[in-house]
Amino acid sequence: MARPRSSRPYGQIAAPRARPSSLHVASDGAREVTEQLITDAGYHPVPLGGLDQVRALEDLTWLLSAAMKDGAPIFDRFAVPGEL
Repeated sequence: MARPRSSRPYGQIAAPRARPSSLHVASDGAREVTEQLITDAGYHPVPLGGLDQVRALEDLTWLLSAAMKDGAPIFDRFAVPGEL
């Protein structure tokens, strides 16, 4: 299966854009602190909504973990075509 043009292996991403992202959900009152903690850890925060989206994020995490089960590392960055 061909990879989409907007996807690059982690090692091929230009240095200024190499900071990995961290998907997260947070309540409105905790969003600023959550994003600051993610940034302080060296990641780019990617908000997916409020706490009503927790189950969807858990399901996505399970799906990605299952995909890596056979030893194939998944470390991709999703981007708008032409952004990378």
